[in-house]
Amino acid sequence: MKTLKFLAVALIFLAAGFFLGQSYQLPTQISLTNQASQQPTAPATLVIQFADSQLTEFQNLEIKSGESVLELLRRLAADNGLPVATESYEGLGVLVTAIGDTVNGQDNKYWQYFVNGNLPLVGAGGYILSGGERIEWKFAEAREDY
Repeated sequence: MKTLKFLAVALIFLAAGFFLGQSYQLPTQISLTNQASQQPTAPATLVIQFADSQLTEFQNLEIKSGESVLELLRRLAADNGLPVATESYEGLGVLVTAIGDTVNGQDNKYWQYFVNGNLPLVGAGGYILSGGERIEWKFAEAREDY
């Protein structure tokens, strides 16, 4: 009798487990990557302003994951045969010293970058893009109101 009760309880648990297992089905494919990182970023725009009337604009740029302003500039410059010169400074990062034939110090002007109209407080190598930004490289006199 004791064995019969044990078998009946075991059979009930087995049947309950079977039916509960049938009602819960796993998806056929499980993604282990972060779905947010798979979302495409909004296209960015990069403008290089050599003088007041001379500028080059690149629109609808795809931003790579973790790409900085400096990396984007270097990538576009390489793709378009535009030389970019930089110099590293310990504690400050990398400074763009020339784009094309326009070199820092000419007419007391220097390369400066702006993101969405603002001058970031970090070097171009440290500003990571998220997409949708308007990046402007301007060759202009250094402003004193930073």
